[in-house]
Amino acid sequence: MKKEKSPLRKRILFSLFLLVIYGFGKNIPLPYTDPTETVQQLQQNSFWQLTSVATGGNFTAPTLFSLGLAPWMAGMIFWQLLTMTKIFGLDQLPQKQVDLRRNLFILVVALIEGVGTVLLMKGRFIDFSQGQLLELTLLLVAGSFFLIWLANINSVWGLGGPSLLILYGIVGSLGSQFGMIIRNILTYPVWWALGASMILIVATLGVIALAFIFELSEYRLEINRIMLNQQLLKTSYIPLKLNAGGSMAFMFGLTMLMLPQALFQLLVEYFPGNKILLWMVSNSSSTEFFGVTVYNIVLFSLTMLFAYAMLDMTEMADNLRKSGDYFTGIDPGRPTAKYLRSKQRATAFIGATFTVTVAGLPLYLGVIWPKYAAVVMLPGMSIMLVGLAVTVMFQVRAIKILHNYDELF
Repeated sequence: MKKEKSPLRKRILFSLFLLVIYGFGKNIPLPYTDPTETVQQLQQNSFWQLTSVATGGNFTAPTLFSLGLAPWMAGMIFWQLLTMTKIFGLDQLPQKQVDLRRNLFILVVALIEGVGTVLLMKGRFIDFSQGQLLELTLLLVAGSFFLIWLANINSVWGLGGPSLLILYGIVGSLGSQFGMIIRNILTYPVWWALGASMILIVATLGVIALAFIFELSEYRLEINRIMLNQQLLKTSYIPLKLNAGGSMAFMFGLTMLMLPQALFQLLVEYFPGNKILLWMVSNSSSTEFFGVTVYNIVLFSLTMLFAYAMLDMTEMADNLRKSGDYFTGIDPGRPTAKYLRSKQRATAFIGATFTVTVAGLPLYLGVIWPKYAAVVMLPGMSIMLVGLAVTVMFQVRAIKILHNYDELF
């Protein structure tokens, strides 16, 4: 039998074409700026470096795609929270109205983040004025929405969806980060430089290996299925991912912190004497203890939230009751739902603790020793790299399996 031709090659070529466009856009500079001086300014802020990596943007230089997918990511999280609260009845609206209102919400987020990003670079613009602020903000918002569109069509026709664009940025950023760290290490004596380089490489590979383990690990709940052949009962289980949030919590956490920072930056422009706003602008980034603490709380909460969003345990318990399937020693209905939620909570706590320990807590070291801020960012970037790579790998495998069959006629 002749097998159906796999579309994997077409998807790969289409995604590569989009990456060329993405790479070109990341290097189109905004008007009125001195890119060299702005790079020097932004590289001193590790928060913006991290955020640019996590969102597919470019905060190390003022370019058309500097915002990246940050507005979309932050908007989706806040919109999901609004939908879950059911305060405004968003869950009852038709899908067309939901899409329209969500896009308008993302547009508002993009405008706030765009203004904040321009104001962050204010000192590097030539003859900065309100008209230029508006013009540059619109360019950043337009670039971000174009990038969101690229990510959407990549989800339909390409490979990896939005993850591929972020993965592309992470790989490039990891190379530049390693280069900068190695250059700093080489300023020390040879024996010290070699030892530090080996420790850095081994530690990074160890974090990547650990991230792979957590990304692929799952906790299996053995279940008795009455309709399953008795010989297959040993293989019947419900899997719970040990780190369901994965790299998504890390990326979305950074974008959620970017929005208030941009908002504070905007408010300070019009209320320059407000001490509270000035304090928030100075202390809400990852270069200060307060900002790192808030980020770790957000990171832990998002990891737990993603784990809960993966599976609705009440609905699962109801489906198990209807089908007659059960856990040994657990009554159907509410006891089963309680049992499932306890296991979900335990696995989510493990994943959240791992993510915060590896990607969040090291940022405190960057506050204490700013010189090593680039080093403490590597664990978080490694987790993102692994999570996104695994996502793309699973999609490739699914496409290959889907089209690896014989034609009937």
